[in-house]
Amino acid sequence: MPPVYRLAEVGVYSLLNFLPLMVLALYPFRHRLRFSKAVTAVLVLVLSVVQIFLGWQAAFSSSNAGLLSAVSTLLYAAFYFLAVKVNMGKTVFTLLLLSNNASFIVMSSKCLEGQLFPALAHQSYRWSFSLCMFLIEAFIWTPLFFYMKKVYTPAVEKEPSGIEWRYLWLIPATFYLIWYYTLYGNSSKTSLELALEPKNTAALFFINAGAFLVYYIVAKLLIEQQKNLRLHEKNHLLAMQSLQYGYLQDKIAEARRSKHDARHHLALMQELLKKGEYSKLSEYLGSYQNALPDVSDRIYCKNTSVSALLAYFAQQAENSGIEYVVNADIPEDIKADITDLSVLFGNLIENALHGCIDDKSEHKKIEINAKADSYSLCIAVDNTFTGTPVTDADGSFISTKHGGKGIGIDSVKSIAEKYDGIAKFEYDGRMFYASVMLNI
Repeated sequence: MPPVYRLAEVGVYSLLNFLPLMVLALYPFRHRLRFSKAVTAVLVLVLSVVQIFLGWQAAFSSSNAGLLSAVSTLLYAAFYFLAVKVNMGKTVFTLLLLSNNASFIVMSSKCLEGQLFPALAHQSYRWSFSLCMFLIEAFIWTPLFFYMKKVYTPAVEKEPSGIEWRYLWLIPATFYLIWYYTLYGNSSKTSLELALEPKNTAALFFINAGAFLVYYIVAKLLIEQQKNLRLHEKNHLLAMQSLQYGYLQDKIAEARRSKHDARHHLALMQELLKKGEYSKLSEYLGSYQNALPDVSDRIYCKNTSVSALLAYFAQQAENSGIEYVVNADIPEDIKADITDLSVLFGNLIENALHGCIDDKSEHKKIEINAKADSYSLCIAVDNTFTGTPVTDADGSFISTKHGGKGIGIDSVKSIAEKYDGIAKFEYDGRMFYASVMLNI
């Protein structure tokens, strides 16, 4: 049985090597945890105890040190993938980013220990090592936390599409291979001997500094991409509002014309009434009633903004010879941002309209089904399309209105993600199906 002070030394090292890393890894996804924060905290504490136990086994059972270190790493990674509900690429990127810095902290701590406590530096897990690690972490992890909070978290909370993170994790993986090869690729020295040489710590510092510059640029580019998407959505919303305004202006002009024409109709009906020509009056009233527009056909739901948008596209579909069917039940007081609804409906219906216009079939149809309750909003927009939709290597549909991926589809996916919902786009060779569910 090792002395208590040795158990304490190994335990403190295990916590310093694990807990700060775990806190930083969970912070960017604190709103996307699979469990409640309280349950997650309890699980982290349990895993901390396990890490201490594994550290004891590795420190006092040298034959299994390598295996126990691998088990410790696997447990850490498995818990992280289980605890966080985000794109796999984001979690891998985050783990590699922080693991690279954790390796640098361990190596620089051993180097500092060699300078301050040369007699203890050749021993494993001594209090001097933990002290040096604490000092290095205080110096590095504080700015690292601000980077994670101010730059990295905004970049990973949302993104225009999910495909970026399928490849971005290769960046920290590449830097890991670079510093690993730089230190161990052409050297026969042990890891302890390499760590005690200041030149290796200096080299690793510059590699990590360059890596962080790249991480910073990548995060900023993603944030800028999000801003461009938001700007596109706002421009699209303004376009939708302009279209609605034009539609309302047409209706106002139509109402004025009807009011003006009504005077002539009333004058004629009064003349027929004076002459007692009741049969002609009845016939004229019937024809006049049939000539009046059916306003009820243009009111699609109780939400006036969505109804006006649906009515505008109904006119567009009618002008293009497209059958337009709407079943909508959306209340006026729906718990969703009207800006998001306008962008969502506008993009979905506009895409369907362009799909039908490009379609070569004789019968063209757009069918819209939308229903909202206190908890969710479900939208399905289906349109006929007998062409061949273009997709990229990831299966994402590419716009036929312009080069590149359809920005409208990305906007829809972004809004769905904002409300923790889903957006699906499918094609069966005859119909194009777009469906969205928002948690409101």
